Amino acid sequence: MIGTGIADITGPVVDVMLMGYADFRQTGKGLLQRIFARAYVVVSGDQRVVFVNTDTQSMGDIVKKRVIRRLRDKYGDLYTEENVMLSSAHSHSGMGGYLQYELYELSALGWIEETTSPMVEGIVNAIERAHRNITPGSITVSRGELLDTNISRSPQAYVLNSEEERAQYPYDVDKDMTVLEFRDQDGVGMGLISWFAVHGVSINNTNRLINGDNKGYAAYATEKHYNPESLPGKGPFVAAFAQANEGDVSPNTLGSYCTGTDIPCDGTYATKCPGTSACRGRGPGWEIGDLESNRIIGQNQADKAISLFDETSSDLMTLTGPVDFRQKLWDITSTVVRRPDGTGAALCMPAMGYAFGNSYLGLPPKHIFIYHDNTTNGTFFWDALSGFLNMPSAEQKKCQAPKPILIDTGNIKEPYEWQPSIIDVQLFRIGNLYIAGVPSEMTTMSGRRLRKTIKRTLIKHGLGNEDTIVIQTGPANGYASYCATYEEYQMQRYEGASTPYGPHTLEAYLQVFTELSTAMATGRAVYSSEHIPDYTHDAFNWSPSHGPDFAPLGRDFGDCTNDVDDVYSRAAKPIVTATFVAGNPRNNVMLDRTFLTVEKKQPDGTWKVVKNDHDYDTRFHWTYIAKLFGLSQARIEWYLDKDTEGK
Repeated sequence: MIGTGIADITGPVVDVMLMGYADFRQTGKGLLQRIFARAYVVVSGDQRVVFVNTDTQSMGDIVKKRVIRRLRDKYGDLYTEENVMLSSAHSHSGMGGYLQYELYELSALGWIEETTSPMVEGIVNAIERAHRNITPGSITVSRGELLDTNISRSPQAYVLNSEEERAQYPYDVDKDMTVLEFRDQDGVGMGLISWFAVHGVSINNTNRLINGDNKGYAAYATEKHYNPESLPGKGPFVAAFAQANEGDVSPNTLGSYCTGTDIPCDGTYATKCPGTSACRGRGPGWEIGDLESNRIIGQNQADKAISLFDETSSDLMTLTGPVDFRQKLWDITSTVVRRPDGTGAALCMPAMGYAFGNSYLGLPPKHIFIYHDNTTNGTFFWDALSGFLNMPSAEQKKCQAPKPILIDTGNIKEPYEWQPSIIDVQLFRIGNLYIAGVPSEMTTMSGRRLRKTIKRTLIKHGLGNEDTIVIQTGPANGYASYCATYEEYQMQRYEGASTPYGPHTLEAYLQVFTELSTAMATGRAVYSSEHIPDYTHDAFNWSPSHGPDFAPLGRDFGDCTNDVDDVYSRAAKPIVTATFVAGNPRNNVMLDRTFLTVEKKQPDGTWKVVKNDHDYDTRFHWTYIAKLFGLSQARIEWYLDKDTEGK
């Protein structure tokens, strides 16, 4: 039995900082595309699991707690924190404010209920719709290679992994896409979930319009393909493009260059860009703009998923058999890794390194920091400055070495934890396929080792075989920054510097997932004595204030103040523009609705809606014209091209 559902989770599209780049100038000014939650329920006997993918940078642990609370109120113990997995597409163009730990709150100017409430409501709506749609059906797995869509942004660190291990793989990033195909008992498609590793940073930090980046576009294009008669976000076919081991994987396939030049760069001091030039990635459509690169990378993923779904020759297996799950609330900071030779290694209290102050490769630098990747030695000035927050102890420095500590997050307790110590790890089984939910951004080799460890453990205990498929998804159920391999950690590029719990973080993940896999294979329960804390009652919100809306004297809300032209020529690729009297979108996020429509006149004189605010060729821009008096306007844009219907 299977069910699929989709729901809008778009929160405030203006004034609130976008989540991912931590650029304080990047506050929302409108909408390019809505962001959604897509839910999949799988039932076998008296067991069921729910997988949800959201078009967000990550997932908040408090968001999951609130979702489970809402589901429990309606369904009792049918859906719990153990059998519901919330994963994310890792877009850097959604609204922030749903992560409760101080470091992440600072990057979005606080804990923002305006963002969190629609997110929780939308995820619950998606699960409820999937629940209502449960019907007999089948799930098939297919897999295929997708090229020209991702590259490594840290090849220097990747080659530190052993030559023997690297020789097992043809590329320094994973280029296989895995698709779960959902069909009803008549063979009619109900939806799909695609996993492909690529960062959601096709659109850079100059963007001010909310959207789901390349995976959001891929979902839009796929659903448009299978729901040709439905408006975006409204059709029965539900397509989720989930994230995998994207930690060191970029969509900027042409590499990184100093802006305004053709000088290549890699984020290190050795390739420092001249003057005010910044090291920035180039996507395949960079000469037109990052929105075009986003479309290309998203369409590549959509085309591959559609091809895999439609071509039965690519099928690996039809999933049959039990559904199962294991979950653990895990204190990662108190973990000691136990190795087969009897040696051990303790994890650290979290801390972020110097290269964390640099940007992601392929993105503009954060101007408040002057750091470069590959930084393994601190400086007196920055060590002293970071010491004002908390001076790392000698023990912490030794534990985190060779990371020079910029922010000793684990030992700053004011006003509450800066990064999580208790994290949610989870393992699903659907027949001979297993999904590992991880809150960290795994690098390519970290994800490979995790998948291999889980599969090896399952085979060891007689549950798995050589055909077993293991998928790593995330960030899921929370957010815990990055996880580099021990070898990659030594270079202290961005990924290593952003691995909070020290050089043995991956080993700890392998150990805990060995525990989950063993418990599942042997039929034992996993007991968690930990609890996710809730700091939201003490949280701050520094997003701009806003008040009630008013229409100008003699005007009503919705009045058109600047109308469209009568005629446009498609050959000129014009932008159809109109301006309206508006209210602040924060006062009504229009959940599951739309800020705009494009309508077509029918032969009988009526009008039919043919586009809404989720279409990629429409834009919703909003601005105050007199904030003191609550007066604002919305500018609607529709980009025409040669494919636009008309004479």
